[in-house]
Amino acid sequence: MIRVAGPSATVRDELGEHEARLPAGRGRERLVAGDRVIVRARGDELLVEGLEPRTTVLERADGHSRRSRPLVANADLAIVMTSVVDPPLRPDIVDRYLVAAAVGGLEAAIAITKVDLEHDRAVFDEVCATYRRIGHSVIAGDARSREFVEATRELIGGRVAALVGPSGVGKSTLAAALTGVERAVGEVSQKAGTGRHTTTDPRLLPLPDGGAIVDTAGVRTFHLPALDVRSVEAGFPDVAAAAERCRFRGCNHVGEDGCAVPGAVSPDRLESYRRILEEVGALTRRAPHA
Repeated sequence: MIRVAGPSATVRDELGEHEARLPAGRGRERLVAGDRVIVRARGDELLVEGLEPRTTVLERADGHSRRSRPLVANADLAIVMTSVVDPPLRPDIVDRYLVAAAVGGLEAAIAITKVDLEHDRAVFDEVCATYRRIGHSVIAGDARSREFVEATRELIGGRVAALVGPSGVGKSTLAAALTGVERAVGEVSQKAGTGRHTTTDPRLLPLPDGGAIVDTAGVRTFHLPALDVRSVEAGFPDVAAAAERCRFRGCNHVGEDGCAVPGAVSPDRLESYRRILEEVGALTRRAPHA
């Protein structure tokens, strides 16, 4: 499935792209770009009648309701895009995407844009080092530059990659450079320091040399659905590794006396982990015990 827009979807088969009508009701809400569907002809139109099992799915929560909503299906890689400034670098937002990718079965990499603008080099270097240390590929540059585009293309290889991240960080600019398909590119809100939405519907776009990308809508806040502690830890491999040495059962690993995690993980990482635990309802209030 290439894209979903209201009551219809664009689908692709060996003969090309076609418009197909979606089923009525709740089933329509669950279909997203990347889904593999069963399509039947009925009269002069095509109908989507079934959904093949997904291998991966990237999901977010619908506002604060914690109701899970799929964004992209069957992608191999989530490229979490963020800018170093304008809008500012927010590792806590990156961490939310990394948790969602880990829970959904996607590999995750990080792409940092706007490094040509003035920024705190020490902070930038530390962020890059942190994510590389826990196993993620990190690329950085100008989303319009040939070097950055080619580095992204090499990172994707022949896979399907979802471009995700806040508004205004260059997802649509990069998508256009990778595919040659122009989409609306917006500006950053001067009042809020956050990007304005440019892409409204995720769309699967093939790459000239194989593979594909899904250009997703930027958001100011990426909410996660309800998760348990183990699911959150999947996005924090440094916390998960340190937690294996914790002697307490029922420990949140966010600063309890005697826990092995606080001394092994940086305070910033631990605070991001704690905030996500609280957000998804996994932060327990009972005291841990040996």
